[in-house]
Amino acid sequence: MKNRFTKALGISLIIFSWILWGVIFILPFFKLSKAQYEIIYPVILIATNIFWVGAILVGKEYAKKYAILLKIKTWFKGLCRKKDEQV
Repeated sequence: MKNRFTKALGISLIIFSWILWGVIFILPFFKLSKAQYEIIYPVILIATNIFWVGAILVGKEYAKKYAILLKIKTWFKGLCRKKDEQV
C-alpha cells in the first residue's frame, strides 16, 4: 500500500511541476506590477524543483518504463503529422 501511495504522490508532484512551468509561460500576459513579478517568478522557479522529488518517489524502474510516453519530442512529431494531414 505504501509503495502504491508513494508512486501516486510522485506522479502527482511531477504533473504539478509541469503545471507550474506552464504558468511561467502565461504569466507575462497578466497585468501585474513589477514587484509582483519579482516575487512570483523566483517562487515558481524554486517550486518547479518538486519534479525531482517526484522522480525520486516514482523510482528509476517506473520512470524508465514510461519515459517514451513522456517525451515531448514525440508529442511534437504527432502534432506536425496531424497538421500535414489536415492540409
